[in-house]
Amino acid sequence: MGFYEEIAKYYDYIFPVSHETVDFIMTTSGKPPKYILDVACGTGGYSLEQEKYGYIVTAIDIDKAMIEELKKKADNLGSKVEYLQAGMLELKEKLQNKSFDVIFCIGNSLVHLDNNKEIDKFLHDAKSILAHNGKLIIQTINYDRIISKNIMSLPVIINESVGLRFERYYKYESNVNKVLFKTILSVDDKIAQNEIPLTPVKHDEILQMLRSAGFTKINVYGGYNKSVYDKENSYLMVIVAE
Repeated sequence: MGFYEEIAKYYDYIFPVSHETVDFIMTTSGKPPKYILDVACGTGGYSLEQEKYGYIVTAIDIDKAMIEELKKKADNLGSKVEYLQAGMLELKEKLQNKSFDVIFCIGNSLVHLDNNKEIDKFLHDAKSILAHNGKLIIQTINYDRIISKNIMSLPVIINESVGLRFERYYKYESNVNKVLFKTILSVDDKIAQNEIPLTPVKHDEILQMLRSAGFTKINVYGGYNKSVYDKENSYLMVIVAE
C-alpha cells in the first residue's frame, strides 16, 4: 500500500476538522447558500461540514485514495457534496463553466506545487472561476519563519485513541529553494515514511502573485483566530483575497 493510501485511512485522526477553521471559512463566505470549492480537500471533512450549514460544495483532490475516503463518508451521510479527482492546476480544465463564491485551499496544500510559477498559475486560475466579489482563502505554514529560524520540525501529532503518531521534519535546501518534508506515520505497530519537496512560498512573494492574478483586497492573518501576522513569529499564514 502506498504512503498516501495509508495516510488516507487515518487522515481524519491526524487532521480532525477544526471548528475554528470552519467558523473562519463561514464568516469569510457569508450566509449560505454560497457555492464553495474545496481545493486539495483530503478526505473532505471541511466540505462535509460546510454542507451541514447550507453551503453548496465541490471538493477536489489529486489523490485517488483521498477521494475514495470522501466518497465513503458522503455515501454514509447521504451528502450531496460534489467531488472529483483533480489537481490544483486543473481547475479550469475539470471545472468548466462553474463559478464559485469562495475557493479555499488550506492544510499547507499550496506548497505541494512544484515552484512559484505553478503557484502563480493556480492563483490566476482560481481568480478566473471566482464569481464577482468572490473570495480565495489560502493557508500555509509561515515559511518566512521556517527559513529565517531554520525550523527543522513541526509539532508531532498524537492521537491516543488509535495509537497514532505523526512526525513531520523540515530541511531547507537553499540552493534549490525547496523544503524537504519528511513524514513518519506510526500506527497499529506499523511505520510508513515519506519525503517530498515543498515550495516554501513567502509572504511577499505570494502577495505579489495575488496582485498579479487580479486580487485587489488582501488580508493576511497569523491564524484562523485572525491574529496579526508576524513574519518572524507566526506559525501559520492565512490569506483572504478578493
